[in-house]
Amino acid sequence: MNGSLDAESHAVLRQWIKEKPENREYFQNTVAIWKATGVMSNADGFDVTSAIGKFKEETQPANRMEFYRRALKLSAAAIILLLCGVSSLFFLWQSERSASEMVEEYKEYVVEVPDGAKSKITFPDGSVVWLNAGSKVTYDSNFARESRNVGLTGEGYFEVSKNKELPFVVNTGKLTVKVLGTKFNLKSYEEDSEVKVTLKEGAVKVGDFLTDAAPVVLKPNQRFTFKKMTQTIQVDSVDASHIENWRNGAMTFDKVPLEEIAKELRRLYNIPIRIESDKLKHIVYYSDFQENVSIEKVLEILSSGNKFRYEVKPEFVRIFN
Repeated sequence: MNGSLDAESHAVLRQWIKEKPENREYFQNTVAIWKATGVMSNADGFDVTSAIGKFKEETQPANRMEFYRRALKLSAAAIILLLCGVSSLFFLWQSERSASEMVEEYKEYVVEVPDGAKSKITFPDGSVVWLNAGSKVTYDSNFARESRNVGLTGEGYFEVSKNKELPFVVNTGKLTVKVLGTKFNLKSYEEDSEVKVTLKEGAVKVGDFLTDAAPVVLKPNQRFTFKKMTQTIQVDSVDASHIENWRNGAMTFDKVPLEEIAKELRRLYNIPIRIESDKLKHIVYYSDFQENVSIEKVLEILSSGNKFRYEVKPEFVRIFN
């Protein structure tokens, strides 16, 4: 059975098998046990003559039934071991496959908009966000299946599809905005001194949901402002009907210092801006600019009344006294 018999031994074995039906049955049983367990896989010195002699002894009337009992028990044990081995291999294969599928299924998506550009993103649930220049949004493959969580750095105007079972949650790192279905603008650039949430339609909850502090619930035409320096918040009333106009290049500055405006212009026009006087940085402006106006025109209007002088170079913009 292990391929070690010579030609003469093969001839003797074949002759012996042909002699009696009992011989053939014994040989078949032995082969079945050998295949199931590998018991004889290392039997390099299998002696045909001795095996035949042993068989004749064991198949006497007194011993034959006991032999078959032992053979049957051994065969059953071998089959059980074989099935256990196959089941274990199948379980391990299934476990490895499940783990592999989980890794393949989970993905994180990152959409980043460079300075000087804007982008519109549609989420799997139909919700939409318009990203302003220098912004980034992240979400994963579980979105709209297990949750509707996104991360935002920068500014985004959201129109959220309604889903009472899965709230839409935007995390900025500083605070979290939770909604069911609404339209709102969220501005949270890392370099800005404030985080602002302005609600146009519906309702949103704003706060740090990892603490026990009660969130602030905004109504339409309300703006939530979080001041990073002082860790204070403010809620005021505004006209939110045009909060998304920046998508088309329009700009609105409502009591905004020149230093913050310079950051906005840098992102929008993708050019560094230097303010060479601390005093100039704190000048506050109330200004509206129409769609797609040039940076030269913006600076011309802001500097009217001799508030400051400016110089636009290919590499940067200089603002000075």
